[in-house]
Amino acid sequence: MSLFKYYRIAFVLSFIILIVGSVFKVTHMEWNSLNGNNLITVGLISSVIYIALAYFMIFKSKKMPAGEKLIWVICFALGFIVNVGFISFATALVFFIIGSKRLFYK
Repeated sequence: MSLFKYYRIAFVLSFIILIVGSVFKVTHMEWNSLNGNNLITVGLISSVIYIALAYFMIFKSKKMPAGEKLIWVICFALGFIVNVGFISFATALVFFIIGSKRLFYK
């Protein structure tokens, strides 16, 4: 299985876990030891995993020019530096959709 498939799996799982954690948090639901705080923490850890995979693939790519690599790195990091999750999510979603075309030769 290629790294891009792992990236896609980590991204989708992170998104689902964060959405479920947010719903649990807003509705104050608990299921055994699972509550909104725990699910959001797991979702953020999985976000770090897919961002690390994206960084590795970006730096490993021989097709992508250096300027574009820098833009991807800044966009991924900006969401965590500024604590605006939407920027990081939007960047990850665009990378999810067009990343394989930009990273690898056909």
